[in-house]
Amino acid sequence: MSIKTKIINIDDKLRLSRTIEVSIRAKTIVTPKRVLAISKYKHYDESSLKNKDIKGFVEIYRRIDYKALHKIMSERIYESRFNYELSSLLKKAGNDITIGLIEYDTGGRKPDKSEVEHLAHLFNNPLLDILALPIIPKMPCDEYIRFLDEFIDIYQSISFRAILVPIIPHYASPDIAKLFEFYVKKDQISKNFICVDFNGSNPISQYSFVSKVIKESQKFEKEYGAPCVRYGINVKYGKATKKQDVIPAKDIMIFAMGFNLFGANHKAMPIIGDVGDYELGTKAFNRNDYGYYSLEKARDFISENNEFEIKLSDILKDARLTKIFNAERHGLEALEISRAINENDLTKYINSKRRIKEDEKILRTLSKVSKIASEGTLLKYF
Repeated sequence: MSIKTKIINIDDKLRLSRTIEVSIRAKTIVTPKRVLAISKYKHYDESSLKNKDIKGFVEIYRRIDYKALHKIMSERIYESRFNYELSSLLKKAGNDITIGLIEYDTGGRKPDKSEVEHLAHLFNNPLLDILALPIIPKMPCDEYIRFLDEFIDIYQSISFRAILVPIIPHYASPDIAKLFEFYVKKDQISKNFICVDFNGSNPISQYSFVSKVIKESQKFEKEYGAPCVRYGINVKYGKATKKQDVIPAKDIMIFAMGFNLFGANHKAMPIIGDVGDYELGTKAFNRNDYGYYSLEKARDFISENNEFEIKLSDILKDARLTKIFNAERHGLEALEISRAINENDLTKYINSKRRIKEDEKILRTLSKVSKIASEGTLLKYF
């Protein structure tokens, strides 16, 4: 089993923005797409959206700490419970391409062999299409590479093998280069699909991180003769102070910066009461101007018809539904961005969004990123 990718079109001005056809088994999806997060909790289950046009990719993100893994390792009931839950969630995906994501918190130490073996076997499920290599927070890059090497070797012994794809945790530029150098030597992993962890940040503020990932993945494209799908995980719209009722949607700008997919932010926010400058409240995405609005202001600025599955009135009654509310609108915007790329109209479309246009930093960053395209090798048709 392998991932096949083919470029449909490239935007004339923002040359990193591409529509790419992705095929796995009998599943074929065209990006850009908002990856929908599957959850057992109905208020957070983005995959519950029924609109087939915005579907295509779903992710199962599992954060596991040392204690939880050792319960699974030592007590059969916990292992059975994990396997049952994973299978139940995957069955929800239908014909969507399924992606497994693992974050194993060890406190920064390298897992021992038994832990690596159990991590590899946890996602041993025939319904899973893609498995990203696990993230180990706070681990020095050299140790992390040794862990990856061991994980990849063990994974080859598994009976049901999803396609193994590279993960780029939120490291500094020199470490990102080391990871790509490691991945290029590993024939067991895909070279035309990478997952990139934004660690709860946004692509505009992480411009140098994005630029390094783009440049390194362009080497994959040149070396292997296939377009590389870039998938941003743990992407957030940006930081907001308590005084800000609206902030620009920096997350969805990822489609204009060389990425084809992005998913929900799974990084937990610290609850610190009234201490600090950052807004901890939920914000709702407005497709009309690309602003994220506090729920107190949303009713004054977000006007909608009755075609949406999750409506503004729903989240004003129950703020927990905002996650699905935003995912639905991200998915619809991904369709519009796809159309704009195919019509070479993406720059004009972005400039029609008031909250983006009035933030000069965003437009400058998009301009800088577009220059990267002329430095690398972009393959158009396959």
